[in-house]
Amino acid sequence: PAINEILTLEKDPTAILEVYSSSSDESFYCFLLRHSKPLQRGMKVLNTNKPLVVPVGRSLLGRVINVFGEPLDGGAALKDLKYAPISATNVPYDHIVVPTVVLETGIKVIDFFSPILKGSRVGLFGGAGVGKTILLTEIIHNVVILQKEENLSVFAGVGERAREGHELHQTLKASNVLQKVALVFGQMGENAAVRFRTAMAAITVAEHFRDVEKSNILFFIDNMFRFAQAGYELGTLMNQIPSQD
Repeated sequence: PAINEILTLEKDPTAILEVYSSSSDESFYCFLLRHSKPLQRGMKVLNTNKPLVVPVGRSLLGRVINVFGEPLDGGAALKDLKYAPISATNVPYDHIVVPTVVLETGIKVIDFFSPILKGSRVGLFGGAGVGKTILLTEIIHNVVILQKEENLSVFAGVGERAREGHELHQTLKASNVLQKVALVFGQMGENAAVRFRTAMAAITVAEHFRDVEKSNILFFIDNMFRFAQAGYELGTLMNQIPSQD
């Protein structure tokens, strides 16, 4: 198998393994993303000949999925989906645009003291209960709902507690913002590989909206510390510097 291709077990089709390196022509190191039965020596492994893919497109708006594209919100099954690999090729340097245009959020204290540039990255820091989720919801409402341009939002919940994800979903729904947001969650109980890949899956969804459907995307990841922590755990397992993951 090639790097990033997905393997499964003949006796356990629910098992999902992602190849991340090889030690010889016949031995490979894999991340075990999911399994339902104990693993043991001698089990037959099958190659799917494709990388991990995630559903993309407008059918994801208003829905919550995991890194495997499965609904987490108790809604109906997703149908007629398009899929994209989360391990896409790098963007050429000449396609990178330096941000210069200010994104007006409609929140004066942000626009005046800490303006956000379109295409830039901004960090939001705060302790528990200080209103981060409320501020996030207001930004989505003002930028995605009120502006006349075709604006959408993608939210990646990396290492979130199930309670936090549920509260965010209910807040977005109560604010009439949910219909313009796609959410991808890899909660705290998942293993490090799933949590790390959740951010990649959400970025893939956002890039489809941006590059294929030509929409402006407001991308959130909550939170970067847990994303970095997942990468650190994988780096420890692989005996690599985390930035090499």
